[in-house]
Amino acid sequence: MLHVITPSPERFSALAPDPEEDLERLRRNLVRGTVRPEHLIVAATGDGADLGRVGLYTHPDGVTVAYAQRLASGGTDLAGTDLAGIDLAEIYGVLLDGIASSARSTALARVEVTVVDADEPDPEVKRAVLAARGWQIDGDRLELQAETGATTDARGDGRDRIVEIDPFDPRVVQVMAAAMADSLDHHDRTQVARLGPEAAAAAHRDMMTEGPASVPWLAHRGSAPGPGADEIDSIVGIAAIQAYPTDWSLGYLAVDPRARRAGIGTALARSMLAATGASGVRLATSSVDTANPRIRGTLGKAGFTVRSAHTDFVLHLEG
Repeated sequence: MLHVITPSPERFSALAPDPEEDLERLRRNLVRGTVRPEHLIVAATGDGADLGRVGLYTHPDGVTVAYAQRLASGGTDLAGTDLAGIDLAEIYGVLLDGIASSARSTALARVEVTVVDADEPDPEVKRAVLAARGWQIDGDRLELQAETGATTDARGDGRDRIVEIDPFDPRVVQVMAAAMADSLDHHDRTQVARLGPEAAAAAHRDMMTEGPASVPWLAHRGSAPGPGADEIDSIVGIAAIQAYPTDWSLGYLAVDPRARRAGIGTALARSMLAATGASGVRLATSSVDTANPRIRGTLGKAGFTVRSAHTDFVLHLEG
């Protein structure tokens, strides 16, 4: 019979592929307050074997997501292994009940969780358990990836106009806000409706820069039609990059709506791949809303392909 425990950071991280690195990252999150000790959940058997974990992470924009989702058997990831005798629905159920209870006890209004098919031993079982517990689908996405080994030249195809930029340069939020206000992405639309374009863009920028790793953000120099079109060194596109242990992620690709259909997004995506490869990282990733074929087409031109389907779920806890 499984039950939920609130583990020590060490016990929580013991279920990670690299426990030491995971523990270091978890301790930083605990200090920052983005993760709270009571928001760490482990599903354990009666004899003390840990079969899965999940935590709650609160971003600067106030969105709380389930993170570090991992199932394990004897310390081994279940994905791709023999599942004989393992009741996945029970493990998922115990973990989801645990985070719902933890969220309610700390007065959270909503929690989000994702199902990335390629990372789950049986994604349809997880979807069914989520639905049975009142979680609602909040959008469908695609996880993309690209190998960077052959992408090292950042010149040509408009990439000669791309420069590195400080994420806290005010032009970053200006371009991101304009892009988010005209976005097809469900998350963008939700955040803009809740916070307004500039606040939503600033919160997303803060989320993408909250880690310890310093990676280059890229900007496309140019001018957009309309007032200020002749401004020297104006910026019309941004590629926000996040560094992870095994990959760099294109966390956000923003192009001023007035400057679209000029190859700027593709040039930025290709330059992101070049910067990733130049750093020695061989895998680049990104995530796109299925309702946003525009950005998927842009990334496809740069060399990104689909790795997995991805479904977002939300649990509303008000009342």
